[in-house]
Amino acid sequence: MGLDARLRSPKEQPLFVLGVLVSSLFWLLLIVSLVGVFYGLLGLLFTLVTHALFLANVRGNGMRVSPRQFPELHERCKKAAEGLGLAETPEVYLIQAGGALNAFATKLLTRKFMIVYSDLADECQDARQLEFVIGHEMGHFAAGHLTWNAFLWPFMLLPWLGPAYLRAREYTADRCGFAVVGDLEASMRGLVVLAAGGKHAAEADLDAFMEQRRETGDFWSAVLELVSSHPYLCKRVAALRELQQPGSVEPVGRNILAYPLAPIFGLAAAGTGGGAAGLLVMVAVIGIVAAIAIPSLLRARVAANESAAIGDTRSVIAAEAAYVQASGSAYGTLECLQSPGQCLSGYQGNPPFLSPEQAARQRSGYGRTLQLRPDQGSFAYVVVPLVPGQTGVRGFCGDARGVICYTVDGQPPRVVNGECDLDSCIAFK
Repeated sequence: MGLDARLRSPKEQPLFVLGVLVSSLFWLLLIVSLVGVFYGLLGLLFTLVTHALFLANVRGNGMRVSPRQFPELHERCKKAAEGLGLAETPEVYLIQAGGALNAFATKLLTRKFMIVYSDLADECQDARQLEFVIGHEMGHFAAGHLTWNAFLWPFMLLPWLGPAYLRAREYTADRCGFAVVGDLEASMRGLVVLAAGGKHAAEADLDAFMEQRRETGDFWSAVLELVSSHPYLCKRVAALRELQQPGSVEPVGRNILAYPLAPIFGLAAAGTGGGAAGLLVMVAVIGIVAAIAIPSLLRARVAANESAAIGDTRSVIAAEAAYVQASGSAYGTLECLQSPGQCLSGYQGNPPFLSPEQAARQRSGYGRTLQLRPDQGSFAYVVVPLVPGQTGVRGFCGDARGVICYTVDGQPPRVVNGECDLDSCIAFK
């Protein structure tokens, strides 16, 4: 049985459809890139291992709720799961978390878990408040949120849209919690427990708390919420009343300047919950971009280095042709091509045959050597990558015949009698 459509937040479904489109494009591009597939699989493996270790800690140090262990709590969880149409009740664990008031739904492959922090269970002085929390987390399973988490991960990292989708899911889960409890005030106070604890939740003025939502539209409050996965609690309480009593809650807008600046200023909110999540999101985005972009940049650098090596080889061949005409019969060294006046008696030519940059022994990731035949009647100019596979892939050779050839593995082409050995390298056509 699927989730009652009335329990789903109105904004969730359109954002979900957009998320499927964006994520499909991302995964398609990742599959096309072999490097992207490698990093994607590596990231998936890392995520699975860390999550498995986290759940191992919960299962070893927490207490599993069962008919024998906390039977009343187990019955509430079972009732909530059945009420929301779940075929089976997820594994529920109660664990101490140093005073934190929280509960969350998670899964590892096909296994479903709900973790409730013991302090939150203790603070819910009204059993219906805890029922709301249970219903909220069961709602994530019933709405299929965890089923799509991995696929929609790229979309959830997008500024504005990703957090908006996550917040819409929280509103859906709140509606599920309300559906399980069936009492508006008890559900609202279940959320207030997260804000002020159980003792104060029982005596809190709900109307006054909902009025606080008017302050959440100012610049800084809007910035924080726009990068957060959860709406403000005062807005969530008001949303439950609006669900029960349509038209009773006036919408609150946000400062317009918060939208363009939220992804930037949101990172400064580390430690506030939403900002910390925003920081993790930005780190993840940087990691993804780096994983995709760095190999492309390396390939571009290799291509540029090889192009420069071929260009310099042509320049050396042209320079040697000019030098041999000036000398009468002999080809010159790189030093002679750069400073012909030192090698050719009475030479007055200007400029030199090669510039200092072109005559350099190392340039653009390649090492260069000029090999002269003993009688200086021929030459071979050999250019090889300084770090094969990184600064360049191919090795090159050019000689007095005007031939330029290359090796595919970056090894130096053989030189025989002052000429490139075309049996060891492939000539450019």
